[in-house]
Amino acid sequence: MQERGRLAAWGIIFGVFLIHLIMASGVPLGVDEAHYALYALYPALSYFDHPPMVGWLQMLVAPLGYDEFTVRLIPAILYALSSYLAYRVSSKLFPEGPAWTGLVAVFLINTAPILQLMGWGLVPDLPLMVFGLLSLELISRIHKENRLLDWVMLGLVYGLAGLSKYTAVFLPLGMIIFMVQHHGLKWLLNLGPWLAAIIALVAIAPVLIWNAENDWASLAYQFDRGVGVKEWSAKEAISMQLAQMILYSILAYVAAIAATVSLIRNRIPEQDRASCWLIIWSAFPVLLVISWSAGDGTVLPNWPALGWTLLAPLSAYWICRAWSKLWVKILALFSSVLSLSLIGFVFLFLAFMPLSTFPFMAPAIKDLVGWEEAADQAESLRQDWVTEAGIEPVLMVDNWSKASRIAWYAYPQPVQLLTDRLTQFDFWHGKPDVETYGLLVRDKKSAPENGHLDLQGFSCTLVDEQEAILDGIKVNQFQFYRCEPSS
Repeated sequence: MQERGRLAAWGIIFGVFLIHLIMASGVPLGVDEAHYALYALYPALSYFDHPPMVGWLQMLVAPLGYDEFTVRLIPAILYALSSYLAYRVSSKLFPEGPAWTGLVAVFLINTAPILQLMGWGLVPDLPLMVFGLLSLELISRIHKENRLLDWVMLGLVYGLAGLSKYTAVFLPLGMIIFMVQHHGLKWLLNLGPWLAAIIALVAIAPVLIWNAENDWASLAYQFDRGVGVKEWSAKEAISMQLAQMILYSILAYVAAIAATVSLIRNRIPEQDRASCWLIIWSAFPVLLVISWSAGDGTVLPNWPALGWTLLAPLSAYWICRAWSKLWVKILALFSSVLSLSLIGFVFLFLAFMPLSTFPFMAPAIKDLVGWEEAADQAESLRQDWVTEAGIEPVLMVDNWSKASRIAWYAYPQPVQLLTDRLTQFDFWHGKPDVETYGLLVRDKKSAPENGHLDLQGFSCTLVDEQEAILDGIKVNQFQFYRCEPSS
């Protein structure tokens, strides 16, 4: 039975990996994909938005020919690796548990709609998921054997996690809670944890150096974005919980809660309780902080990915143990049909984009359609301006998320932002000043009636417009302005 489960798990992993590769080259880059792809074109110790791991990983494939396929190769590999590690962690943490636990863990990860999209488009959560799962296995071994080598490896894994995303800080926090729960404070008298801490700090040195050289801009931004809740709303917090149920699957959501309740009520076999607590303490801190931060509506759907990935082995363990209950089978069937239907619809739509059949999907693909053509047109208009006036205008955008696609498709042309907000583009290309001229690209529904904009100290005149039409449906409309300093 266990061998059949292993083969089925590998079938899921390779099948999904193949689908991601087939899909890779047929769809333009989205907001985050283009932004992180640019990281590899501007190598640095770290970046304003995130630590450098996503950029460093993309540098590995850039020499192969940097395009949509190669940009999506890394996330496909990381997603497959996460699935494999979920299977392995399930086997290591629950060696006497149900035979199908590993397979169900793989199934949960691969039926989470948001994780499927992440496996196709790189975000910093993906490498963090890999290192988070590796940390579970290492802590389990430390709990049982306390070998120095495992502490060394854990320090390295924590360092790599820290190079991936700032929420990696919750991983060692969970480890400390678990170790105190099961070993008191005596484990702190050993060399291992201190050596691990030193190794982790050395590993994240690039992030610390970059921040020290840039007034700690990235750390301040991330703290304010993730923790600095200004106006908390129960409605927003509840909405995020409902979103997680759909995006990470109802089955995974219910199973994680049920497993936690079962553990607290001592309904988990003694030999498996430590592994359950390890998963809970590793996953819950990040999920609780994100749940709180969701109260002001600033949380993005990929932020809880680490927590739900770490919970997959625990949820799978509970599902297998409770499988004899009819309501669990009904829930599993309903949740799986819903999740697979969502995933199938999204992937099939992205593959063929039959917009005339599904016109309501036009807003959903607004960030994908027309940006390459807009970047080409902007560069052409910029060159015309150079020829006419003998100046060197830059490309301009009024929002960083818009800038990512324009900068990707117009590379190596610099792109500057007309906004008060500090962004990564300010570190790459600087902010516009009184000597700057720029060709501004906007994607608004319409331009001002007089064709004139006053924006961030610049006087901008409309020079062209462009529509992005797909399958007979207008998806985007771009405007192009010549911007000069107002004074």
